[in-house]
Amino acid sequence: MFASSKTVLKIFSTTALIGAYGILKSTKDVNKLVDTASKEIDSGKKRIISIQSEISVVIAMLKSWAKGDYKEVSWTTLALCTGALIYFVNPLDAVPDLVPGFGLLDDATVIGFVVASIKKDIQNFKTQNLQDTPDNTTFLATN
Repeated sequence: MFASSKTVLKIFSTTALIGAYGILKSTKDVNKLVDTASKEIDSGKKRIISIQSEISVVIAMLKSWAKGDYKEVSWTTLALCTGALIYFVNPLDAVPDLVPGFGLLDDATVIGFVVASIKKDIQNFKTQNLQDTPDNTTFLATN
């Protein structure tokens, strides 16, 4: 009944990543996706404590890119981040989010995979935003 990490990542690569390329063509669509993911987190419906800070950085990076404030990011990183958020907001993925105790594990797997894959880009984003923000502790909330 439960999908392996390999299956989850295969579903991610064949569905969410394909959708990511379409969304990245429009900053309006990127902003809509970012807003949806932010609302999911804020509502507590998709609270995954182990990846909370990582997904917040992914959201902040995409939001900053869509506003034109952050351009030091590759298309591959943008696609991975966008694909991860598509997967995150989709309740009917490899393990439906409605399955108690297990429904968010596949989301955490995808976010973890993406964050590990773009570790350097995340560090660069954090560094730039810490330098550009007067109050270094609030860059995620303000972007």
